[in-house]
Amino acid sequence: MTATTDENRTDLPMQPGTDAIFDITCKDVIMGRGSRSKNHCGNVTYRKLVDLNKELYATASKFDKLKICKAIVAASRHFGWRFLQTEASGESFDTGDKRAWEKTSQALREGI
Repeated sequence: MTATTDENRTDLPMQPGTDAIFDITCKDVIMGRGSRSKNHCGNVTYRKLVDLNKELYATASKFDKLKICKAIVAASRHFGWRFLQTEASGESFDTGDKRAWEKTSQALREGI
């Protein structure tokens, strides 16, 4: 039997990144407010995905709401999406799954 290290486990949430990201693409969701994040192609696609799940989220139990958020983030990550926060220095970093779940939960609640 081999020992399992945390870096080999796929059931652990992705931690916030420490490497700066300079190549922001349409597979990135930019955190924050304003037209930059609102109009970014990755955010537009992300909002469409969220909109498809709003009705399900609105009728779900508290436990199932968390599962829906985690499933949306996991599906996004599976297809190479990143959730980025831009610092005052202009550098962007991946927020990790916990912050992505929070953003997804907030987006699902908006407009309900």
